[in-house]
Amino acid sequence: MKYEYVHMEYKNTPPGSAELEMHREVINKQTEVGNRYIGYIPVKIGPSGKILSIDLIFEKNLSS
Repeated sequence: MKYEYVHMEYKNTPPGSAELEMHREVINKQTEVGNRYIGYIPVKIGPSGKILSIDLIFEKNLSS
């Protein structure tokens, strides 16, 4: 199995929440080429515990 990782940065407002943008478009694009969404892993966490960036994980389609 081969995997592809797509790095996503949250739009962060220091006193408030962090919001992820474009994740649905990335997932849709990856599945259109036959890759399967597996999950995500946090890559950067702020001092308050807020997730600031993640990697979306896809299993690559090896048949194409």
